[in-house]
Amino acid sequence: MIPGSNLLNTALTAIARQMVTYQRYLGRIDNGIGQDVSAYEEPGVAVLGSFQAVKRNLYAQYGLDLSKYYANFYVSKNALPVDRNVSGDQLVYDGKLFKAESETDWFAIDGWVCILLVKIGDE
Repeated sequence: MIPGSNLLNTALTAIARQMVTYQRYLGRIDNGIGQDVSAYEEPGVAVLGSFQAVKRNLYAQYGLDLSKYYANFYVSKNALPVDRNVSGDQLVYDGKLFKAESETDWFAIDGWVCILLVKIGDE
């Protein structure tokens, strides 16, 4: 493949794409009873890409917690910066809420990024 050919866009013509809702981390706010809680962009932004579970046999190799559920979200946009402040950005997929853990940024080279997600609950 040629750098800049956007292999992800080619793959998304052959595999199913999924819609997620991306919620950017806005900061900490007072919840009214004196606790600081994380605030996220509402209602979020709809983004189309490829949502794929991380294979369980790779958890140890990647240093992931075996008691949690991880997934990767591949997207052909550079508009999803993973915020590394107190709390990461969030994505909602299939009624489940995921926190962005890290990002593999291939956008400058091939036009896509991969965001590693961990499930934190239901929407």
